Amino acid sequence: MSPNRAAFPWRTRLTATVLVAALVFTPGCGRLRRRIFGGSSPTRAGTLAVSPPRGPAGTPFTLTAGGLRPGEPMTFEVDPPNRKRFVGPSHTAGPDGRVTSIYTPQAGDPPGSYQVKAVGSRGTRATANLVVTAGTGPSSPGG
Repeated sequence: MSPNRAAFPWRTRLTATVLVAALVFTPGCGRLRRRIFGGSSPTRAGTLAVSPPRGPAGTPFTLTAGGLRPGEPMTFEVDPPNRKRFVGPSHTAGPDGRVTSIYTPQAGDPPGSYQVKAVGSRGTRATANLVVTAGTGPSSPGG
């Protein structure tokens, strides 16, 4: 083997490495980089309203997400204090980009602040809080 042939694979590898590094580290190639190397879609700010904002276990809380893309699949996630996260069923945003659902904490769920998330599959995200108070049922005092 001549010295030129042995050097060629080395130069080819160096050139390929430089091209890949340029692709990975160049800001303008973000979309191409995500297609090649994977990655989540960019985050979009949505809205999330909880009504009523507080109530005892058994209270049906209405969750309304907005700012989704029409037809965007999404889920509501509820993070109770010191408990496992609840991920609800998948919903599809309507033409107005909105989804409404109900979350009802059960007896035995701890009182406290619950973080609620609206998570769209096309990058839309929003968070809000609801407060579960001590007591039971929506007609309890302080609810």
